[in-house]
Amino acid sequence: MTAEQLADLHWLLSAPALLADAALPEGVLQGSASLGERWWQALPQAELASLALPGTDGFRLGRYAESLLQLALQQLPGHQLLASQLPVRSEGLSLGEIDYLLRPPDGPLLHIELAVKFFIALPTERGLVYVGPGLRDALELKLARLFAHQLQLAQWPAGRQALATDAPIQPMAWLRGRLFYRELDEAAPALLAADHLRGWWRCWGEALPQQRADSLWRALNKPDWLGLRAPDDQALPLADWQAQAALHFQHQHWPLQVAEYAPPAEGGAELARGMLLPAGWPSPAMLSSLLARIAALPDQ
Repeated sequence: MTAEQLADLHWLLSAPALLADAALPEGVLQGSASLGERWWQALPQAELASLALPGTDGFRLGRYAESLLQLALQQLPGHQLLASQLPVRSEGLSLGEIDYLLRPPDGPLLHIELAVKFFIALPTERGLVYVGPGLRDALELKLARLFAHQLQLAQWPAGRQALATDAPIQPMAWLRGRLFYRELDEAAPALLAADHLRGWWRCWGEALPQQRADSLWRALNKPDWLGLRAPDDQALPLADWQAQAALHFQHQHWPLQVAEYAPPAEGGAELARGMLLPAGWPSPAMLSSLLARIAALPDQ
């Protein structure tokens, strides 16, 4: 594993969870940062560094995160990974996949479902709604599927058949990511963990919320969205970086996740992250469609 992949694994294990414990359904455990940090400390670091992630055709952030966690669970002392990305089918139809089934040193088996999400906190007529930059997903939609479907798979007859076990199984939600607000200190609903990771969001053409006048900026490709990244030679003063971003938005319509850094002479620490969206975001038609899907959820 590369140094960046190890940093991403550490982030995936020990970053704050997105949801507050009280927001989880009864009987679902939190994949907490404290548990993840204990697992990280128990992992054989030298052995991890010598391993390689399985290759894939093209990069997908979700699959990358799944591969990182799978590798960690395989190497976790005293634990046995019994299944990962296990398909569940019934009468020839796919019901989904069980992300991980882990046998800990004691207690029931752990059915872990992983989700890594980057949502925009968008003010709407129905209040603050957390939506994906592409307006195809939303936090409420993800949680509805996670709690009503994905974390139930191992309890259903088809899931039990796929796992070939009658042992007690404890569901666990492993939720990581970052939520982007107009202001970094904006109030958030109680269902979110108080320490969840935050960033700011703006549309191209708006003034950016610079933390200090002499900071450096760089855009982060999707493989760099998880753990901390050093500023390196791609980081530029804001005016120079904005000139680069202008070229991007002249030809592309996808957002940029950006990092702001202190000057190298002062250690180059990351100061903030942001999501820079195309001018005119969000599309009214796409947002309307997404909000309709959210409104159609039960108990809305």
